[in-house]
Amino acid sequence: MFNLLVSNIQSPNSLKFTKLPYLSVSLKLVPNIPPKKEMKSPGAVISLYIRRFFRWTGVQVYHHPAPFFWIPVTLSFLAVLGLLRFYEENRIWYLYSPEKADSHFEHAVANEFFNDRGGKFWLEVTITAKDMDNLLRRDYLDGVDSLAEFLQYNFTVPCNGVKGKNQIDCSFSDLCSGQCNDNQVIPLFNLIYRNASSRLHPNFRLTYPTMHLYNDEYYVGEHFAGVKIDPKTNVISRVKVVVLYFRTDRQTPQISSVINEWERSLFDYVEHFNHPTLNMTLNSDAMIAREVRTNGLSCVPYFGASVIAVVLFIFATNQREHFVMSHNIVMAILGIAGPLMAVGTTFGFLFLFGFPFNSITLVMPFLIIGVGCDDVFIIIHAMRKTDKQESLENQIAETMEEAGPSITVTSATNILSFAIGIATPTPAISLFCLYTCIAVAVDFVYQLTFFVAVLVFEEKRLEAMRLSKKQEKIEEALGAPKQVLSIQNSIRSTAGAHPLPANPDGIVSRYCRFLKDWRTRVALLLILSGYWTASYYGCKTMEIKMDTTNLIMKDSPLNNIAWIYERFLWSEGQLVLVFVNNPPDLANEQNQHEVLELVRRFETLPYSMGRNSTSIWLRSFLYQSSLYHNTKGFNGLLQEWLDDSEGGGARWNDMLRLKKAENGTILGVDKFMFATACAMGDDANWATREKLQKQWRGVAHEYAHFNVTVFQSYSFYIDQLDSIGGTTMSTVIWAAITMDLACLLMIPGINSILTSTIAMMSINVGVFGLLSVWNVNLDPITMCTTLMSIGFSVDFTAHISYHYYRNPTSWTTDERLADALKSIGWPMIQAATSTVLCIVPLMFNSSYMVWVFVKTILLVTVLGILHGIIFLPALLLTSGDLSRLFGGFSDSKIQPEKTEKLGEISQASSFSSTNSETVLVKKDDSTELKTIPQERGSG
Repeated sequence: MFNLLVSNIQSPNSLKFTKLPYLSVSLKLVPNIPPKKEMKSPGAVISLYIRRFFRWTGVQVYHHPAPFFWIPVTLSFLAVLGLLRFYEENRIWYLYSPEKADSHFEHAVANEFFNDRGGKFWLEVTITAKDMDNLLRRDYLDGVDSLAEFLQYNFTVPCNGVKGKNQIDCSFSDLCSGQCNDNQVIPLFNLIYRNASSRLHPNFRLTYPTMHLYNDEYYVGEHFAGVKIDPKTNVISRVKVVVLYFRTDRQTPQISSVINEWERSLFDYVEHFNHPTLNMTLNSDAMIAREVRTNGLSCVPYFGASVIAVVLFIFATNQREHFVMSHNIVMAILGIAGPLMAVGTTFGFLFLFGFPFNSITLVMPFLIIGVGCDDVFIIIHAMRKTDKQESLENQIAETMEEAGPSITVTSATNILSFAIGIATPTPAISLFCLYTCIAVAVDFVYQLTFFVAVLVFEEKRLEAMRLSKKQEKIEEALGAPKQVLSIQNSIRSTAGAHPLPANPDGIVSRYCRFLKDWRTRVALLLILSGYWTASYYGCKTMEIKMDTTNLIMKDSPLNNIAWIYERFLWSEGQLVLVFVNNPPDLANEQNQHEVLELVRRFETLPYSMGRNSTSIWLRSFLYQSSLYHNTKGFNGLLQEWLDDSEGGGARWNDMLRLKKAENGTILGVDKFMFATACAMGDDANWATREKLQKQWRGVAHEYAHFNVTVFQSYSFYIDQLDSIGGTTMSTVIWAAITMDLACLLMIPGINSILTSTIAMMSINVGVFGLLSVWNVNLDPITMCTTLMSIGFSVDFTAHISYHYYRNPTSWTTDERLADALKSIGWPMIQAATSTVLCIVPLMFNSSYMVWVFVKTILLVTVLGILHGIIFLPALLLTSGDLSRLFGGFSDSKIQPEKTEKLGEISQASSFSSTNSETVLVKKDDSTELKTIPQERGSG
């Protein structure tokens, strides 16, 4: 710091000063002549007002620390009220597909088809042999049959009065509405298969994917997987997987509640299921939501360890000579209190305003702890640099003036980065970015109010302790000369004055000269070229993939379900549902043929399993109508057929909705659905599924006059795959542009902005590319971490650029850089280390989602600190040299704004080992300051 130390007061008109070394100064006080006005860039003006604002804020916090302390605390307590409106959103089909995606409309159409009876409940139970071999072995098939019957009829829960006072317990068959015969093929198949002669009976054809019993067909493709056909008899000879389906309408809220209880009881039963030969797993919306929630909650036990680690780190790295132990403890604990309160305030008030909770947001607190600790280090470091002989008010004001703009730059860029993410069409990404954006903003306010108020209280307490113990002044303890004259404003703010350049013999200065050497910069360019090549390769090879297993723990039972689906069900046969919401008059024979042609189009698409895999009521009705006396017309015969539960079409009732007169007679078909299957075989992958989905939607679009909609359970994955690449690219571009604009307004130096932008892009390309090399796919989770990376990368570049810009352009580039590194380098290293400490406990978590965040934070922290300490400084040096060489536009064209004072100071840097003694002599209205050489100290 530029210290003018008064050694002697000789007379009112003549003052003698002792000046610190290696600076030649001439000072002329001109009280009544204003400084020359120059054109200033918008960024320079904004930067000036930001500094003034924070200086004023520091004064206010000093004079009124109590409200700045208690208001954040009170808001944090009031946030508890948000729990009254807490609700959770874990429907992955909704969260992980774009809001306006076709899959949302398709899901709504499917819901509408079933909602006329209270909504649809579904649950799937998969059964395999413990040795993963044939389930058609006698004991195994009997076990599957018995298990299907038990779950359908004998697994019960309390009815809670929904079936009358006389029935205490309800099974699924009691709660089910409609035919409830989804699993009837299991006992039928077992009954025929167990008898060798029945297998070959002409009326019993156990073929795949449809078995034929007399004149009726039963699709078994969705129940059996791992199927092998006997080439001699065309009869099924092996089945490795049996799937049981439990589907019904929820009917009423009371029945729906009992069904939910039945589902929860079944979860527990399956979890503890122990059979000598069979394994059982299940899948449902509630099961998926439970496992996704468990995945998010797995972060919670590690949060305490992260907080403790960061508190200890703050305590260990911020000890100061005049600090007492209690002060270190208070600053460490209350330094972390601000981010913790910000997290609580964010969750509470967003709950209160009706925003849902999702488990992915539980990663946010770890990020906020890291961001908040960065601010703590900067504030403490700025306080350490103040002149301890000044009043505490000035120290706090200068601390805020020094730390506030720097924290504002990084907080604003983080806020803007996540704000861009809020606009993304994928709800999970938008929700995560909303919570994180608000939390960063709240933490920014809390750290510059609550924590600074804590700093004021603590400094006042320490000052009282020093006075009570009559301690010597800090300068005397350090062996420094007494300061007789004190200027009210901080030295950094005084009439353009600035701290002296770093000691050229110091480590930082020698390091900067090392970076300035052309051989060093060539070597760094070669290293960067290799780094950019590897990063580009990673970006090009990153696979777009959406997988439910990425949202659950590695030990989740859903992993077994996913393996079975991937290995058997999706490769050998899966259904697509087709809803015809505006059918023609089917009493007309031509319309019947057109509808059947629609069905045929789906049956002839690539990978389709053909006619034998299709379940449609119209074919069965037209085939069996010849068995009825057709004197009632199409609609009358249809009603009779649907009412026939023996050999008619009663089992098709769930697949069509009828137009009825007031007396209940059928007037026609209002809407209907049919199902057909596809088998992808060895091509079962996401690319094939995407291709099939587009083909299905294409056929549906051709029959738009029938209002045809297709529905497949994984369609939302496909929509996410279609959009994630473009969404990620556009979001990253907008976020990067926003970061540049923010830096332009707060770091008004063209060279500083360009170099920080290049460094930021380099960091993010590296993070994205190296994530791919580290076996991370492009999915919504990766997109969240990419936005996080963009925001965090600015932290490492903006700090250096901002402090580099603030230094006088009369200094050499290495002097400016050395001062910037001395000002912010150590806090940056502290911040990077604390951020890593925040996520170290999460390394013991096995969740893919958590590990993507861990990998991203590790990469952005390591690459950020390397760029901030090595590559960006080298780039700033090179940019400065090029600007001077070619006379181009540089930071010198946009000078840092100086606080107006009664005087002008011109300074020339000198690294010669000289002494200087300065004499200030007042003559009329002017004062001249003469400097006598003096030996230089160890700056």
